[in-house]
Amino acid sequence: MTRTTTSQRYQFRNTPTQLHPLQEMLDPITLAELARLGISAGQHAMDVGAGAGSIAAHLCELVARTGKVTAVDLDTTLLAPTAVLDVYQRDLRTDPLPTPPETVDVITARCVLEHLPNRERLLGQMITALRPGGRLVLGDIVYARTTVPHAPTTSDPDLIVRVVHGVLDTLADRGVDLHWGEKTPALLLDAGLEQVHTRWVAQTWNGGSPGCRLYADNARQLREHLLKTDLTTADLDRFGELMTDPTVVVRGYEYASTTARKPH
Repeated sequence: MTRTTTSQRYQFRNTPTQLHPLQEMLDPITLAELARLGISAGQHAMDVGAGAGSIAAHLCELVARTGKVTAVDLDTTLLAPTAVLDVYQRDLRTDPLPTPPETVDVITARCVLEHLPNRERLLGQMITALRPGGRLVLGDIVYARTTVPHAPTTSDPDLIVRVVHGVLDTLADRGVDLHWGEKTPALLLDAGLEQVHTRWVAQTWNGGSPGCRLYADNARQLREHLLKTDLTTADLDRFGELMTDPTVVVRGYEYASTTARKPH
């Protein structure tokens, strides 16, 4: 899916209704990636777009009291500095990363780069910030077809698909690159990184699950834009109800998780 960019700003707010379901869904994937990297005490880690701070907190545990974690986000209201954790409020569209070159051992960025107009330049900054041998852990939601294996009525699957694809189309129209996760491996290889590996994750969600709560919150935040399509208030209200119904089964967002290492 390719869209014409009509906006270059963040599409969602850093609220618990948005970030907590996202963490519940994606933290197991990111934590598994970090476990394979062998992060040790005393290292310096950075979380770009730290959100509610779950990954930054885990990085603090990995680097321990002798290490340092830098958390960066436009909205830092859900982040609290500690002896190990430094918090920086930055607009990553215009502000550079708050670290000198070749000083960071591992950098994570999840559902961030796809939202930014300067995504390639920021990726270059992240690579520059890594020490030789340093690691990247990147992840983004990518465009994929939505299916609904089960719903209460025969008309509900079509409605769910229309709303979910309406959300994705709205994001694409407003500058989000929903193919960025597919492009990342080639960009990293072209930049000279090695051990580039991508895992694609998609699974079904039941109504009331973190994923369906995320669907509902995305539709709620983009409601004004969705109502400018063929969706009605009644459609969106029904979608909200379905996302709480445990009998609903829907294929969730697809997520691309990529790791890479900067050569020594």
